[in-house]
Amino acid sequence: MLRITIGTTIMILSAIAVGEMIVSRLTGSNLWVDLSRGMIFGTLISGPAVLFNAIVLRENVILSGKFRRAYRLASRNAEQVLTKNQELEAAQQRLAELAHSDFLTGLANRRRFEQAFADAFGAVGLGGPPFSLILLDLDNFKQINDGYGHDAGDSVLRHVAQRLRRSIADRPGLGARLGGDEFAILLWDTYDARDVESFASRLRDDLAKSHTYYGKTLDAPSSVSVSLNPDAFQSASEMFVATDKALLNLKRRPENGITILGHRKDDGDLSIAV
Repeated sequence: MLRITIGTTIMILSAIAVGEMIVSRLTGSNLWVDLSRGMIFGTLISGPAVLFNAIVLRENVILSGKFRRAYRLASRNAEQVLTKNQELEAAQQRLAELAHSDFLTGLANRRRFEQAFADAFGAVGLGGPPFSLILLDLDNFKQINDGYGHDAGDSVLRHVAQRLRRSIADRPGLGARLGGDEFAILLWDTYDARDVESFASRLRDDLAKSHTYYGKTLDAPSSVSVSLNPDAFQSASEMFVATDKALLNLKRRPENGITILGHRKDDGDLSIAV
């Protein structure tokens, strides 16, 4: 704006000077008098325009400064809002995880397990893929708590959770702590019964390994109860109760083992202990 104003003023004054020179030469009048008159006339013409442009330029500079400050403030506010939204989303996600996770082991809690179990059972009734339910609890957890304290018991529970996570690391499934020393696993897409039995056997062997707590060796083996086919049961509750009952019966035996509940269309329910 300033460059345009100055350039325009110079062009006007130059045009007036040239005109006065031509008039002076044609009329034979005094050149300097004509130039002075022309400059005064040009100043009177261009002066208000220059003053107006100067005022406009000043206002533009002020407004430009205000705009830049407002833009910087808006940018900072937008960044702060974005940061707060990201923090809020992270907090909400964390709360959702806490609401569905066991605080001690990090596995799914009972609420999440029951929801996943009910959804999977309902999906099977609609023609969805089969799944298997595995229940287990530690055979002598009470003795560990009584003999070494609850901190030792908590350490064992965390070790068991790690082994459960490791067991399903390479296959689709959900590990959960139902409460106390009770755990559950849901295995998805279990079309091969022998594969599930092999999985349960490896899991039992892994859980039979000793735990170490501040130099102490703690043993907490587990019996394992497995239900292979949901379509053998009328409801998710019936499937859970039958699997849990089979686990209780198995624990009455002197040695831990595995109970497999299944369904064969030719000769009905199948229950074996190994």
